[in-house]
Amino acid sequence: MESMAVGYNLPNWDAQLVHRIVGGLLLTGAFLGIFSRYFGLCAFPVPVMPSMLPVIGHFSRKRTGRKKVRVYMDGCFDLMHYGHANALRQAKALGDELVVGVVSDAEITENKGPPVMSLEERIVMVSAVKWVDDVIPDAPYAINEDFMRKLFTEYNIDYI
Repeated sequence: MESMAVGYNLPNWDAQLVHRIVGGLLLTGAFLGIFSRYFGLCAFPVPVMPSMLPVIGHFSRKRTGRKKVRVYMDGCFDLMHYGHANALRQAKALGDELVVGVVSDAEITENKGPPVMSLEERIVMVSAVKWVDDVIPDAPYAINEDFMRKLFTEYNIDYI
């Protein structure tokens, strides 16, 4: 019986290594060029890439002298998942501050069945999302006129 030696294909491995090293060096050079120009550490003048000018403006989203727009969104947020986080992200994009109402356990039980997580656990989860600025506990399952008035007067909500 002939024994088969298991070996590595060294030429392919060497070629991959060379590509990774060259690629890493190119990326490092690009990042150093961008950051050194940004922080003023470049020894020679590097022209600003026109395609980067619009992108730089998106990083400074501060509005000065204007009233902050407060957006309200509510939900059960039981077993929070990507869809909840994406909805919160989209709601935050509509204004400057996002206020989220978390529906009470009693309202969820009445309308959907018993929740898996308690109200306190759901509030902690929603509060931990980076797009959420404030949380209102015990929000009604369906917004009524009294709660809407409370949102506008007490919480200064601009959009529901």
